[in-house]
Amino acid sequence: MKHLNRFSVFVLAVLLVTALVITPLSAQEEVTLTFGISSGVDTLDNTATTFSSVEIIVGHVFDTLVKQQPLGTYHPGLATSWTVSDDATEYIFELRDDVSFHDGTPFNAEAVKYTFDRIVDPDTKSQMAFSFIGPYAESEVLGDYSIAVRFSSPNAAFLDGVSHPQLGPVSPTAVEALGADWGFSGIVGTGPFVFESYVPDSEVVMVKNADYSWGNADVFGRSGSTDIDRLVFKILTDPGTRLAALESGEVDMINGVPGLDVARLDESEDFVVTQYDQAGHGYSFMFNQIKSPTDELAVRKAIAQAIDIDIMQDIVYDGLGSRACSALTKSMFGWTDAFCQANPYDPEAAGAILDEAGWVMNDETGIRERDGAPLTIEHWSPDRPLSAATAQFLAEDMAALGVDFQINLADIAAYLTVVRAGEHNTQQWWDTQTDPDGVFRTLYHSSNAGGGTNRNNYRNADMDAMIDSAVGIGDLEARAAAYADIQQKLADEVVMVYFNDPVVLYASTPDVHNVTILGGGFVPNFYSATMGM
Repeated sequence: MKHLNRFSVFVLAVLLVTALVITPLSAQEEVTLTFGISSGVDTLDNTATTFSSVEIIVGHVFDTLVKQQPLGTYHPGLATSWTVSDDATEYIFELRDDVSFHDGTPFNAEAVKYTFDRIVDPDTKSQMAFSFIGPYAESEVLGDYSIAVRFSSPNAAFLDGVSHPQLGPVSPTAVEALGADWGFSGIVGTGPFVFESYVPDSEVVMVKNADYSWGNADVFGRSGSTDIDRLVFKILTDPGTRLAALESGEVDMINGVPGLDVARLDESEDFVVTQYDQAGHGYSFMFNQIKSPTDELAVRKAIAQAIDIDIMQDIVYDGLGSRACSALTKSMFGWTDAFCQANPYDPEAAGAILDEAGWVMNDETGIRERDGAPLTIEHWSPDRPLSAATAQFLAEDMAALGVDFQINLADIAAYLTVVRAGEHNTQQWWDTQTDPDGVFRTLYHSSNAGGGTNRNNYRNADMDAMIDSAVGIGDLEARAAAYADIQQKLADEVVMVYFNDPVVLYASTPDVHNVTILGGGFVPNFYSATMGM
């Protein structure tokens, strides 16, 4: 019995040691975090994308020169320091000297210059990045890790612009090697995750960059490589499908939580719901000014006054967010309530405006006509639930006004083809930005008309001058006054109609922790995330 007891003790000791060895190994099993994202992908080329949702995805692959958190507060990123000229026409960045791209090539000043020059190259067809870079003139390499970026006019918003991954440095070697496949079969940056695969309309997969040794603890609460081994973005544009994926465990976190389900999820112990006021530009309505009849101020003004935006808040937006007042959401610098009553809901006044402009109601058809031609509006939007609900709401108000409002819901490719060619009368818009210059330049500057993000095709030399002047004003009070003037001009000319300032809604399982929300609430970043109860 003594020998048996000794043997038993030996076996128990072996089992105990084995357990101690195995437990740490099991704890090191691959950690995967899957995010259900509400919008799709046009291209993963950070310098060319037009989709705000792509910023969320590629921000994990492309590091930025500076980090911004919270809005207006800047921290080192790939740049360790920077200086700005008094007139904001030159920025000098000192860069990290210990960073490589995912393909092993060195990150340096030449790569930054290559990226910025590529953005302004017409062949790139850059849109969001083109807006973020502003009146770019040139970059001069001062040394391997020092670069001067210059502008043709003052650009006080450039630190904001360069904090977005759309301006994140790309590997010149990879861009040249991939050619037309860049942004589809491959992207190469310096970030904490490495691109692995992209299946259109399905998912983007990336894996941990084990060599990542930098980062910014002030922003993310950590530096070095991430705890997440595998990061998957499931493209789930249908709200019901996205929510079902969360509830079934297919994904760990989603954005764009359906408004009607917020309360139910919030009350459940199985999910965590968080919300942020969105910075940038809310849900709205663009008028194409190079196509009749939306080239007429009278038509735009009448349509604006015929839309019951207060009722829209509950019917279309489920009571979430708040009524929009201008191109800027309420959390943005430069926002003012001075324009909340611009073009108020007044269907009788709207009808009178059209009568005066010669658009007379045909009682037989219920459609207004002028010189025998019906008042027809060609409306285009991506085929998504919120877009469809908005379009249907608008159609009812337009029918009451006597407008033949023709709804065209299309897949992304077809939609973009039409609106970039200016074949639409109206289209819906929503965008996230972190500086007012980004909003106004994206939507109203002539440089972005004719196929760019200014799908109003609004070309106005005075407006261009106002936007270019405002971005160079260093005094915040004077800059805010300049943006108020811009908003006044936009209201007078009824360039757009503004519907809703959204909240950004996230829901996750309880084992998702330490997600950093950048971009004024819009951009979840999983570099610092951890998984576990």
